[in-house]
Amino acid sequence: MKVVKVLLWIIGVLALIFLILFFAAPTKMHIERTVVINAPPSTVWPHLVKFEEFNKWNPWYKMDPAAQHTLSGVDGTVGAASSWKGEKIGEGKLENTVLEPYTQVQQKLYFIKPWESTADCYFRLKEAQGMTTVAWGFDSEFPRPQNIMGLFMKGSLEKDYDSGLQELKKNAEAATVQ
Repeated sequence: MKVVKVLLWIIGVLALIFLILFFAAPTKMHIERTVVINAPPSTVWPHLVKFEEFNKWNPWYKMDPAAQHTLSGVDGTVGAASSWKGEKIGEGKLENTVLEPYTQVQQKLYFIKPWESTADCYFRLKEAQGMTTVAWGFDSEFPRPQNIMGLFMKGSLEKDYDSGLQELKKNAEAATVQ
């Protein structure tokens, strides 16, 4: 009888925590990370808009080397897209929607599996003294109860963005030297 009471208390506490998170966790997520690259925007640009280059520093590309990747459209143009399907990274597509040369890239991210959702992604470039500051951002909405998952994903995504930007910096600066 004592075991049943303890189990009921545990279930009750977990249900209460779930309800609190369900209503308290935000339904919108915004992430933005930046890096300063010792290269002009003209050198950084192809690493952002061409998926063939983007996938060389994209942290999720490396996460699942066995995943299938497909490029559609003319790489580096509006409408070009990179699609993927993998065990670790799920299934989705990233599409260039707006390209303002050397200043801004806007993309639409479609998650298909393990759950369906969309996000708006962007890169913003600013030049100063031959260096380029790149801001990489992500905006998405997570309906309840997915908002609970979003709460726990934010820190992980920020780390992925930071590591990706460091790889971008390394690749773009190496391209400057060549």
